[in-house]
Amino acid sequence: MSLSIFNKIKVPSCILLLFVIVIVIGLPKINFSAESQNQRFSDVDDAFWAKDEVMQLVEEGIITGYPDLQFRPDASITRGQAANVLANAIKTPVLPYQPVFADVGPESVYVRGAMSAYQGQIFTGKPDGTFGTEDLLTREQMASVVVQAFHLEDTGTSVHFTDSNLISESHKESVKILKQHGISRGKADGSFDPKTPVTRGTFSVFIHRAMIQSGLLERKKQVTFNEPATTGNFETTHDTEQFIELPLTDDHKTFLRSNHHFQLLTKKTQRYESATDVMYQYNESELDSVTLTVTKRELPNGDYFVFTELRNPQALPVRVDVVQIEEGIGSTKLETFSKYPMKNKKDETFGVDLTTYPSGVLETFTKAGLSQQMIGKTYFSHELEMNYADGTSSHTRELLVEQDTYSNMLLGTTRVSIIKLDSHGHDVVDHWYLSSADKLFTTNQRRDDWMKETAFNYKKRNNWYTATGAYNKMAVTVEPMPSSENVYGRNLLLMKEDRVMLLYNETQERYYEDLLQNSFTNLQNFKGDKTYWETEVTSTYLKDLYNFTAPFVDTRFNEQIALFLYRGGMAFGHEDYNEGLRNYADLLVHQKEQGNVSAVSSDAYYIPDYFPVKQNVRTHTSMNHLLGGMNILLFAYQEFEDPIYLETAGAIEQAIQLEEKDWIRDDGDIWYKRAPDGEFVGRDYTHLTLEDLINSYENWKAIDETKSAVFESLLRSKASYMNKNHKGYTTKIKEGLKRINMSELLPAGIEHTDAL
Repeated sequence: MSLSIFNKIKVPSCILLLFVIVIVIGLPKINFSAESQNQRFSDVDDAFWAKDEVMQLVEEGIITGYPDLQFRPDASITRGQAANVLANAIKTPVLPYQPVFADVGPESVYVRGAMSAYQGQIFTGKPDGTFGTEDLLTREQMASVVVQAFHLEDTGTSVHFTDSNLISESHKESVKILKQHGISRGKADGSFDPKTPVTRGTFSVFIHRAMIQSGLLERKKQVTFNEPATTGNFETTHDTEQFIELPLTDDHKTFLRSNHHFQLLTKKTQRYESATDVMYQYNESELDSVTLTVTKRELPNGDYFVFTELRNPQALPVRVDVVQIEEGIGSTKLETFSKYPMKNKKDETFGVDLTTYPSGVLETFTKAGLSQQMIGKTYFSHELEMNYADGTSSHTRELLVEQDTYSNMLLGTTRVSIIKLDSHGHDVVDHWYLSSADKLFTTNQRRDDWMKETAFNYKKRNNWYTATGAYNKMAVTVEPMPSSENVYGRNLLLMKEDRVMLLYNETQERYYEDLLQNSFTNLQNFKGDKTYWETEVTSTYLKDLYNFTAPFVDTRFNEQIALFLYRGGMAFGHEDYNEGLRNYADLLVHQKEQGNVSAVSSDAYYIPDYFPVKQNVRTHTSMNHLLGGMNILLFAYQEFEDPIYLETAGAIEQAIQLEEKDWIRDDGDIWYKRAPDGEFVGRDYTHLTLEDLINSYENWKAIDETKSAVFESLLRSKASYMNKNHKGYTTKIKEGLKRINMSELLPAGIEHTDAL
């Protein structure tokens, strides 16, 4: 009825108002939408047939879920679990402990249920004197305990099941009474299926019906769940699992969830200048060789890495999941690297690299603001080792597969995150993530810039991080080499994060800071008690040439690590920032007295590229290694003012000057190396040597200008060759030529972030 009608008949306004109120009050209340709530368990959703019964029992504290926020409705219930549920349902008081069952001690999680069942004669013990806490409860046993617990009686109604002959005599009466009361209606085919274990979901329904009939519970209205948001391939498990709480942080709970029984062996703390490692090592109680190591690497700024390694030399599959439960989550989003496709190409030296990039940046919004995590992928590998007669050995890994194994589900404001470590046997499974309560990247643009760069330069970007260093694709000329050629190892040159250092200096982004602190820690860890770094992988190229194997000192690696630690240590205030510089310079100086040099004259010599640890052999000298070592000596001289460093650098400069023309190829490029017999062979690196020549010219110019001429000559020849052949240049070449006022020598072609 419209107000216009009232106006026409001139009804007084007060009567009109009263009429409207009566109509409104008298209208029935219409519920246009069912009351909905957020899921409490990841495996009890809106489509689950027993969600109402399960949720009411949970709310009443009669039955509980598991620490990973699963209810596991399809898991079989044990006698111990059933006894606890029944004790809660019939509200028995806490009874004093009695040592009546061999498998129920005073500290047992089943003590309340077992004592209640014993006093109420609900469960009988087993002939061996145990309660059978871990035995599965069958459907016919369930019938007897429910009838006994709720004092249900025979109504006299006839009951028939098609498999009545399979029901034990001791349980037939209870099965009949259960159906008489409508608590169990049997299966759709008319059977009762008495010997099958009862599931947690089914048991919950039976208990709910019994409580309703007994007046212990009032039926509530139906529950409607909101659909939770998920990230990744979130899966639930049906089996009952073992849970170990991992004390990573006070902000949220972290559990190790496994289908095997693990126990903590050791907890160790290792302090470095750039981080503190807390290591938890577990082993499988029945398979001692199966170990799980979780390392939390705490950084000075409060961020932390978590490295997880599952080693399984057995044929038996083993699954371990890292489960995190976080409260107060507003929303969550995973920004994936995969939005920037990667083009993996086969390389003659390295083959095909199976690794790609991390899964992505997980962004979490809470009342406190935005926090970010970098989620790595999971790497499945075989560990390989080759032992030699002299007691040395070489270590590599065969990568089997790289997988995305992170997923999460948001249950209201509670996030359940899962990282799956699913060993198939005879493998090592690695995963890592980096967590920050702040932003790892201050802007989306900088985040995406790093993602794009990682995709484009994947050969020189780390993504398979472990607590002992990053693994990268190795050249196909190393051993041990799997038949698949998917060989990976800890490459010292890539363990130092040079590109990250440059980006950190430019942007001060938190993510780069974290990667640098991690790199410092890995390098210190890898070196151990030595004063220099030894490779752990044998190069068959060097083995064929000189018959030596790992371990050996690679001069280029040590030079660049010393510089990296010097610059990084200065930036982060490390007390020992120049220790690596001094140690490596001393190592070079001592090569002459050890006879490990190639003399050109009495006061001019070259230092070889490699120093085998066990074998006494002199190797070749390549131009890039030679210049790198000489530049380190000049740097050490400026840092420590010890004339021995300048003297050794001068001997190298003199040797290059005497053989300058021999080093230059007919096309203007530089020969790659000088063999021990004096022969010059090999095609030089595209960009690397020009970077080194610029540094050498600049260093000598500052210390002794008379010695810079030979390097100017060589760099002009190298740059001219690169220009004619459009080889391009690196950012370091461009900036270096600008510093020495020779920008006109910049080679034609594109700019590269990394030297080729």
